[in-house]
Amino acid sequence: MGECSLIKKELILGGLNCAHCAEVINEKVSKLDEVESANLNFINKKLTLNIIDSSNEEQVIKKVLDIINSTEPGLDIKVICNSSKPNNIKKEIILGGLNCAHCAEVINEKVSKLNEIENCNLNFINKKLNIEIKNNCNEESVIKNVIDIVNATEPGLDIKINSKLIKEKAIEDEHLDKDNRKSEMYKLIIGGSSYIFGIYQMFTGIESRLSNLLFIAAYIVVGGSVVLKAFKNMIKGRVFDENFLMSIATIGALIIGELPEAVGVMLFYKIGEYLQGMAVGKSRKSITSLMQIRPDVANLKVGSKTKVVSPEDVEVGDIIIIKPGEKVPLDGIVIDGMSMVDTSALTGESVLREISNGEEILSGFINKNALLTVKVTKEFGESAVSKILDLVENASSKKSKTENFISKFCKYYTPVVVILSLVIAFIPPIVMKDATFSDWMYRGLVFLVVSCPCALVLSIPLTFFSGIGFASKKGILVKGSNYIEALRYVDTVVFDKTGTLTKGVFNVTKVKPVGISEEKLLEYAAFAEANSNHPIAKSILSYYKKDIDLNKIENYEEIAAHGIRIKYNDELILAGNEKLMKKENIFYSQAKEVGTVVYISVNKIYRGYVVISDEIKEDSKDAIKKLKLAGIKQVVMLTGDNDKVAQNVANELGIDKVYANLLPNEKVNKLEELYEGRTEKEKVIFVGDGINDAPVLARADVGIAMGGLGSDAAIEAADVVLMTDEPSKIAKSIEIATKTNKIVMQNIILALGVKIIVLILGAGGVANMWEAIFADVGVSLIAVLNAMRAMK
Repeated sequence: MGECSLIKKELILGGLNCAHCAEVINEKVSKLDEVESANLNFINKKLTLNIIDSSNEEQVIKKVLDIINSTEPGLDIKVICNSSKPNNIKKEIILGGLNCAHCAEVINEKVSKLNEIENCNLNFINKKLNIEIKNNCNEESVIKNVIDIVNATEPGLDIKINSKLIKEKAIEDEHLDKDNRKSEMYKLIIGGSSYIFGIYQMFTGIESRLSNLLFIAAYIVVGGSVVLKAFKNMIKGRVFDENFLMSIATIGALIIGELPEAVGVMLFYKIGEYLQGMAVGKSRKSITSLMQIRPDVANLKVGSKTKVVSPEDVEVGDIIIIKPGEKVPLDGIVIDGMSMVDTSALTGESVLREISNGEEILSGFINKNALLTVKVTKEFGESAVSKILDLVENASSKKSKTENFISKFCKYYTPVVVILSLVIAFIPPIVMKDATFSDWMYRGLVFLVVSCPCALVLSIPLTFFSGIGFASKKGILVKGSNYIEALRYVDTVVFDKTGTLTKGVFNVTKVKPVGISEEKLLEYAAFAEANSNHPIAKSILSYYKKDIDLNKIENYEEIAAHGIRIKYNDELILAGNEKLMKKENIFYSQAKEVGTVVYISVNKIYRGYVVISDEIKEDSKDAIKKLKLAGIKQVVMLTGDNDKVAQNVANELGIDKVYANLLPNEKVNKLEELYEGRTEKEKVIFVGDGINDAPVLARADVGIAMGGLGSDAAIEAADVVLMTDEPSKIAKSIEIATKTNKIVMQNIILALGVKIIVLILGAGGVANMWEAIFADVGVSLIAVLNAMRAMK
């Protein structure tokens, strides 16, 4: 093929969990005549295409989509912009004063449907709308459209775009909320006083005209803003929001002569809204405090002086000074100083860690007792603290099945109840004898008050977000509420061995020569392993301690799953496992020691073995015990190590089943075997180091990466990242997930249960508007307070 320009395209294959299907798709797409090359990254679920420029781009994409859909139907496929062009534009919009969860959902849905928006996520807790604008679109025009949607859905919000001063915005927003609450409180006091005085007038039998005027005054003061907002929304076509429903219900009560009750319902609705706003504000503050790890400033070294700057303004290679008591603003390497650092914000561990010259330090740590000079290795957007904040704040974009169900349910629930209210209000007086219009109208109005789904729309996402925030405080990063939900149903936990249950630090524990000296055997082993990056190779080289002349090594060859073959000083050296000895027909004596054994032969003659042992983590035994107590039915271990080592570790830790001598792709196959005969509610966790085990992490229902502190590969591949090397935190993550899901179910049962009871009683004429207002605002308040328990 002659030289030609290429069009690069990327497709995101959401929901792709089958490694084999990914290979089939990649192979079929690569064979298309119009495609110069294709690469499907199974971990990122991203298919990158290089399309020949002369081809019809749309037709090629259609062919690719047909291949994907025929191989693995039901995937959520997104075609994203050309990777050869600049990246999509990411913008962050702060919606100050946003307190309506239902409105937040409407905004998010409308913005996501804009053609110019690649994806968006509105985090109601942080009042933060993150949008990604396609790079070929007019940024100003798109933002204007987004702001128009926000203003049309929820007018009067304080909208700010992409300011770096996050902390100042949060403080300003908090002041705005306080001012709004103060204004509402004054209205409630004035309206409440008028209402109480009106009730007093009624009960004392004084002329009712004055009491009616007091009731009307109270209604205007307390409910005027609700009626006005309902009218504005009605003009825009929004007739099923809470303001409209409450206005119609109370105005209807006024029309049929229930003046005190109409005013009382509006008053207690606003009191309930006020208390609910306070509760949401408190929960928002509590969740935000869990994640107060963002550094405020950095001390940039400029010549012999230091300059206080924003962390975003520091570049890779710059030198920063971190004083005692300060947060570390950026990732880097310590080049001067030694100090104790508090890592609890990232890891959940209270024990201080010593850090000194040449060691890595991460943003979010707190320097405790001495001055540190650090060379920056990552810009702020790529630092540990930024990635953690991004993961936690955007976790709400990966919704659980429960959240998706509630969203769909609420779309139908409100219209259905409103239609029923109309049926109840108008049909019985027409078809039934002695049925009075005012009585059935009142019953219909009760239905209207109960028809708002705010208790569900607000409390369910809040509960999941609270659980995710609490987990992050414990050093457990959960990437979405869908994984919190999946953790609840886990009955099998599959562990990788090395670096997960064991420390991954190998030491030579035995050298057994045959016919040569111990020193000579080590020399052969060291030269054989000199070009390998495997931890076992490094342990042999570390034990050998002498310099190695790489020029003496010839014909280096790694034999997959067997070992290494080299020529050294004109001698053929083989170093590897038993399979290598058998493959080369070398007579050898089997080692009796427990550990990883490297057998050595020289010129096809067996010369002995070296035993390397890995130490089990102190935490591992306790971790397995806690998992069993948490109700996990089966604990499995997969390892590339030999049977003897694997069985020894399994026996010591109490693991149920072991598979040894596995290659990375064989681990995926074993995991597939474990899935046979499973139901939807029998989930599997795989726990690995996040690098070598990426395919298995991606295949499992929940992939957990161990020791993810600073590891980009771990954060990328896993669904849950444990920021320390402690396997016992797996049981803690299951405990948090179980509690979070229990609270979610409690809120669903409470909200729906009370509403259904009040609807039935209202239809029967037993429940009045007071019960209806409790079923709406009262239940919402209780559900929000219950949701906050997920943070403890």
